[in-house]
Amino acid sequence: MSLFEFKHYGMPTGQVFIPTHEEEGPLFEGHNIDQYIGDRKVILVGIPGAFTPGCTEKHMPGFIKNERALYKKGIQEIICMSVNDPFVMMAFDDYMNHEGSEITMAADPFGEVAEQMGLLEDMDTLGNRCKRFAAVVEGNEIKTMFVDEKNIDKSSAENILKNL
Repeated sequence: MSLFEFKHYGMPTGQVFIPTHEEEGPLFEGHNIDQYIGDRKVILVGIPGAFTPGCTEKHMPGFIKNERALYKKGIQEIICMSVNDPFVMMAFDDYMNHEGSEITMAADPFGEVAEQMGLLEDMDTLGNRCKRFAAVVEGNEIKTMFVDEKNIDKSSAENILKNL
């Protein structure tokens, strides 16, 4: 089965770090991704790198533009995950959500979640990174996952919206 036909697969248990945006306390908290998602219906978006041109200018703007439409289709949260350190993802959160979007940024600094999903890849000078993907997760089960090898079309917000 290719990743493009990925359906009904349990969520991995790896740890991600999510910015808290609290003035006091930790800047980010560690969560096992399966426990963080729980029984909710979410979209998990994997990007190769925060602030890279494809992710910042092409992939994530579609999720920001279609965020409300996705919520109207029953999505409870959109989580953007990257194999970056938590500080980079906190800055990416501020940058991408600066106009009021509420997309959750999650750092997978060791590539643990990406590896458990079979999506960790050596990208030369970028090092080990997550392949570009978008998955609909419901009740801790990946219902549908779209992985892009070259272009940004299968994992686009528009394609996810069409397939909900």
